[in-house]
Amino acid sequence: MSVAQLTEREAPRHLKVSGVSPALGLERCEDPGCVVLADGTASSCGRLACPSCGCSGTNLSTFHLSHLALGSALSCTCGHTFSDAG
Repeated sequence: MSVAQLTEREAPRHLKVSGVSPALGLERCEDPGCVVLADGTASSCGRLACPSCGCSGTNLSTFHLSHLALGSALSCTCGHTFSDAG
């Protein structure tokens, strides 16, 4: 019987999303090496982004973000839901 080893998943690279579906634009963050941490914060630029896919921008509604209370649940277009640590 073997023991499965759990490996920590790498933080996804931060991508900026622009436009509306189906014409979404993806662009790497202008900060080299910027990744999205588990709390939904981009490591270098500090933007709010999905910790599962690494995307920020129009995949998260600006209306919801402008009225966001700390600790609120956010949904990404990739299907991941996460809480904003603020």
